Amino acid sequence: MSSANKSKNTIDTKPKELDLGERKISRMNFSYILTIPKVFVKNSPFGDITMVRIVMLEDGYLKIIPVRGRNEAPEFAVM
Repeated sequence: MSSANKSKNTIDTKPKELDLGERKISRMNFSYILTIPKVFVKNSPFGDITMVRIVMLEDGYLKIIPVRGRNEAPEFAVM
């Protein structure tokens, strides 16, 4: 099998990154707020999302995960 055919048959499972720029962290009352880019909301696999789950990773980064509607099955199980 040639390398050209081999590369066509492989599936790239690594998530793609799209740099959506920097965002300003603002203060509101006793909290901090951050706007979420429109492209994230509009291109969610769940349609126009209204809720997200925010996970703080060990290295200090935040992971923002779209959450399905309340009547739908959860995207992932919390362990």
